[in-house]
Amino acid sequence: MSESRRENSRRQREAILRAAVAVFSRKGFHKSNIEEIARRAQVGKGTIYTYFKNKSDLFAAAVTEGMETFKAKLSEELVSDLPFPQHFKQLVRVNVSSYLKYGDLTKIFNNELSNGIDRKTLRQIEQVRRDYLAFFADVLEDGHRRGYIREVDFRLAAVGLVGLLDSMCNHQLRNKDEVDEEQIFNTVYTLLSAGLIEERRRPPDEGGPEAGGRPDGDGPETEK
Repeated sequence: MSESRRENSRRQREAILRAAVAVFSRKGFHKSNIEEIARRAQVGKGTIYTYFKNKSDLFAAAVTEGMETFKAKLSEELVSDLPFPQHFKQLVRVNVSSYLKYGDLTKIFNNELSNGIDRKTLRQIEQVRRDYLAFFADVLEDGHRRGYIREVDFRLAAVGLVGLLDSMCNHQLRNKDEVDEEQIFNTVYTLLSAGLIEERRRPPDEGGPEAGGRPDGDGPETEK
């Protein structure tokens, strides 16, 4: 095969995968059909079977290859000389941006796991999901080794982190007129880096340690 034919074949396959992601994300696996995917990719139905054996094979490729691309983009952010706090902030920013850019793909990845999909396809998708969670768990563990993140179950923390990203970004995709990407990033980063609870510092006139009062806020005892 000549170089130009290989390039055309690669582009055609990528177009089919993009069309598949768009259709699967909108209709789900069972209601999607090869004919609609072919129309969207502007290829014949038979062309799809040149690259994929059946709908399950196409679904598996669309999700696994798409998420590998997604994860590779995030991995690039690990190659950084920035201090961990700035490094983690950039990683969150890129993750939010990528989640929104690949909204159709992440919707399938996080929600479309059905008993009706063949076991081989399910295993492939589950492996990609495990790899994705392991990626985040490693980032968190690295932050702990460097003294920035407290010791927790890093895999469970990764599950929570991915769930938070998924919920927040899906909310933005459904409510684009109400919230923008920067708001999502700032909220997610604040929740991850600082949490919701902040120790309240009492003004001097309320007593307390800063004012020289007792911790209960009653102030110094006076003679009666």
